[in-house]
Amino acid sequence: MKVENNMNNRAFRAIFFLIILIIYLICAVYLILWIFSSPILSQEAAVAVILFILTPVGALLFKPIRKRLEVWIEDLLPSEDKDIDKSIYRILIFGRHGSGKTTFLETAFTWINPADSQRKSTPDFNYYRFRLQLQRKEVKLGEYTKVEVADYKGQKPSQVIINNSADFFGPKGSRVLNAIIFIVDLVPRKVDEHGNPLNDESLLEWLKNGNMLDKIKERVEEHNQYINQVSLELLFSSLHSQNLKSIIFVINKKDLIEKLINDGYLTTNFSDFKEYAKHLFNPMIQNINKACTQNEIEDFSNNDSSVFTVSARSNDELRPLIVRLLKTRS
Repeated sequence: MKVENNMNNRAFRAIFFLIILIIYLICAVYLILWIFSSPILSQEAAVAVILFILTPVGALLFKPIRKRLEVWIEDLLPSEDKDIDKSIYRILIFGRHGSGKTTFLETAFTWINPADSQRKSTPDFNYYRFRLQLQRKEVKLGEYTKVEVADYKGQKPSQVIINNSADFFGPKGSRVLNAIIFIVDLVPRKVDEHGNPLNDESLLEWLKNGNMLDKIKERVEEHNQYINQVSLELLFSSLHSQNLKSIIFVINKKDLIEKLINDGYLTTNFSDFKEYAKHLFNPMIQNINKACTQNEIEDFSNNDSSVFTVSARSNDELRPLIVRLLKTRS
């Protein structure tokens, strides 16, 4: 169920219980007045009757009523999301450590206007703001649009699900996130004996040394453990609102695998790399599609418009993706 519906239902229930409380208090007052005005009962007996009748009823009613009224009053108070600039298009990049999130971010947006970007950091996130101008007829953005992207540090999904900042995502119940980019790859990040990341040539040699298919399948399984039905449910429960319109699935490091295929080191039964990669990640893609359907996000589908195979270092390959991502902005 969508967050906005939950808030409306919660407010309705609060009003309902407030009405019950008022009726209850009116009945209680009338009962007290009748008992004390009755010549039949003494004052001591009247107090005893009142306590006997009202105490258990009050115990049953006041606790849930108090809770619901607290929530209702909280809804009526000024919300912190009123200070959030909703003209900014907010994007979250979600994926396992080493899949190329930061490289993707720096390539995808800084090619537009690298001098116009801003960055701020928290213990769990880096936030980047860009001022974009796209001269493309299919994206009706006006002269400029402001985009802010969240790139979380570390390896734990809980950093996004639990430790998300209301300054970027909006407060719980009033999220302002507009898009999520899920990013995976087929080649893990490897380091040398000094802890430095291996370059492409060394990575290719590592793949060739041993069972290449097993290494690729192992990497896919690592991503499946990170992005699965449970983590997707938690992620959408935490961040979804009617503002979340666009979901993109990105399979990174296309250039490495294509080189292995072209050089004859890797053979597949598929026509090209994209079909091969989509086959490997098909269960994950279907889980994302299911989560989008459940949350009434009609933007995502298992086709070329939502699933991209790219090299995160290639400007030309990322431009169509950004155009696709921002189409929902118009």
